[in-house]
Amino acid sequence: MTTSRRPLLVAVSGPDTAGTSSLVRRLAALLREGGATVVVLPCHGCLLCRRLPATPRGGDTAGPGRGAWARRATDPERRGPWPRRVHASLDAAGLAARIAVARLLARARARGGQAVVLTDHGPLDGLVRFGLPAVPGGAAGFRRIAEGYGLTLLLETGPETLWSLGPKSAAGSPAAWWDRCRDWSRRLPGTAWLDGDKAPSLVAEAGLERILDVLRERERAAAVPGSGTAGERRHVVVSVYDGADAPACRSGGALVAGKVARRLAEDFRVTVVTAGRRGGTEDRDGIRYVRLPVGRAGPRAGRLLFLALLPLAARRIRHDLWLESFTPPFSTSFLPLTTGAPVIGIDQGRPTESPWRPYRAPSLLVERLGLRCYRHIVALNAADGSTIRRLSPRADVQVIPDGVDQPLLDEALLGSGQFILFLGRIDTWVKGLDLLLDAYDRARPPLDLLLAGSGVPAEERRLAALVAAHAPGPEPRIHWVGYAGEERKRQLLRDSAFLVVPSRHEAFGLVALEGMSYGKPVLHFDLPALRWMRGNGDVAVPPFDVAAFGSRMTELATDAALRRRLGHRAGIAARHYAWDEMTGRYLALAHRLLDSPAAARRPRRRGAPWQTTR
Repeated sequence: MTTSRRPLLVAVSGPDTAGTSSLVRRLAALLREGGATVVVLPCHGCLLCRRLPATPRGGDTAGPGRGAWARRATDPERRGPWPRRVHASLDAAGLAARIAVARLLARARARGGQAVVLTDHGPLDGLVRFGLPAVPGGAAGFRRIAEGYGLTLLLETGPETLWSLGPKSAAGSPAAWWDRCRDWSRRLPGTAWLDGDKAPSLVAEAGLERILDVLRERERAAAVPGSGTAGERRHVVVSVYDGADAPACRSGGALVAGKVARRLAEDFRVTVVTAGRRGGTEDRDGIRYVRLPVGRAGPRAGRLLFLALLPLAARRIRHDLWLESFTPPFSTSFLPLTTGAPVIGIDQGRPTESPWRPYRAPSLLVERLGLRCYRHIVALNAADGSTIRRLSPRADVQVIPDGVDQPLLDEALLGSGQFILFLGRIDTWVKGLDLLLDAYDRARPPLDLLLAGSGVPAEERRLAALVAAHAPGPEPRIHWVGYAGEERKRQLLRDSAFLVVPSRHEAFGLVALEGMSYGKPVLHFDLPALRWMRGNGDVAVPPFDVAAFGSRMTELATDAALRRRLGHRAGIAARHYAWDEMTGRYLALAHRLLDSPAAARRPRRRGAPWQTTR
C-alpha cells in the first residue's frame, strides 16, 4: 500500500514535562517495534530558557540575575505584554527550526517508508504556558506550527501534579491552566486527550492506538489518486459575506454556506471566509473561519470592501477549490481570474433592480461580464438557472435548491393557527413589506399580522414608521416583534396560520420552505424564482397585485379547511428538500471537480502560507 513521504508530526503535551518525555520514549519504542522510522525531538524550553534557567521555586524577592529574567518571562504576575510576546516568539521560532531539522532527518532515514516525529512539547503547550490571546497577532507563531502537526496527545493530569511543578509550569491555579488548555484544544486541529492518571503502559497503549489511527487514515487517503495524506487533505474554501457576527444582515446565504461547509468538512479541509467587525481566524467544529475586517464600514460599504478584498484573500489562502456565494450589489467578484483552482459560484441572489436603489451602480453590467469568468455555477431555482445559462453559455450550471430541517409534523395541528406570519430580513422594498401592509390594511382579515425579523437601522426605522401608520389606535393588529432566534422562530412557525412572502425579488425563498415543513400554506406573488412551490401548498397571486393579495389573505384566514388541505401538501413537498440530500449534491460536485484526471494534473494553488492554512 502506498504511504506518504511526509513524516507524521506528533506532539505529547501536558504540564508534567517528565511524564510527557517518558510517554514519548515509550511510544517511540512501540512504533519502532512496528517497523516505523521514529525521530524523537525534545523541545522543552527556548534557547534563553535553557541558558538562563529559573530556579525551581520562584521567590517573590528575586533580584537581578539569570533566574530573575526567566521567572519574569514565565510568571503571569510579572510578565508584561511585550516581554511575554517576545519570549513566546523565541520559543515558537526555536520549536519550528528544530521541527524542520527533525523532519528532514526522518525523511532521510525512512527512505520512502512510514516516518513519525515525536516531540515532548507542542504548540498547545506554548499557547497555554504564555497565556496568549486568541487574536492572530498574539498566537500566530504557535498556530502556524500547529498546522503542521498531524496529532497532539494531551496528557491530562490531576491538580496535585500542577502544584508540584511550581509557578513556572502551573502559571496560575490548576483550574485556570486547564481552562486555557481546553479552550485552545478546541481551536487547534487533531487534539486527543489521554488520562495521565492511568498506568504508564495503558497510557502508552492508548496513545499508540491514536497514532496508528492517523497513520491508517493517511494510507487510505494516499490510496486514492490525488487525495493526498490525511494531514494534507485537499483544501476547500467557502466565502460568504453574511456571518454569525453580522446580526443586521442575516440571510439564507449564511445558513446555506454553513450547512455546505459542515458537509464538505467530512471529506476535505474547509475554511469559511466571511465578513466581521474585526479580522481574525477561529477554529470551530473542525472548520477554520477567517473574518475580513469590513463590518465597521456598514452593510453597504462593507459589502463593497468584502468584494474588493476577496481576490486578495484568494491569493493568500492556499486552496484546491473555492465556493463563492455571490454578494450584492455586483454579485460576481471576478474571482476565477485570481486563482488557478476551480471556482464554484453560488447564486444566492443576483442583482435585479433592487441593488440599484442603495448602491446607484451598474450592477447588471458587472454581472454580465463577471458571470462569463465562471465555469461552474450553482443556481437555487430553475428560472435563475436558465438566465445564467443565457448570460454565460459555457458555464456548467447546476440547480441545487436550499434545504430544510425536517421537524415532526403533527397532522392534528394542520389548519390551526393564531396569526398571519411574515418572517425574514427587514428590507422594505425588496421584501415587499409596504405591499403587505397595504394589502392587510385594505382586506382587514380576521387574524392579526405578525412581522418577525431584523435589518439595518435605516430599514428598521422605515418599517416602524409604516407599522405606526397602518396600525393606529390603542389595540393595533399589526405587530413587529423584531429578530427571532431559532427557538422563537420555531415557535412562531408552529403557532402561525399561514406565511406571507410579499417579496419583489427572491433567490429561492428559504423561509417559505421552512413554513412548508411545519405544514403551513404560503401566500406569495407569482415570481419565477418561487415557482418551485406551485401546487405544493402555496397560493400565488399576480405579481404586486395588492388587492388580490389582500383577498387571498382573507380567504386563508377564514377557511381552516383550506389551510388544512394546503398545509398537508406543503408538508409532503418539504420532505423532498432535506439538508442531507441538498448538501450531498455540493459534496458530489466538489468530488467531481477534484477527483477528475484534469484536477490531478492541475498544479496545486500556490499562495502565501497565511494563517488560514493548516
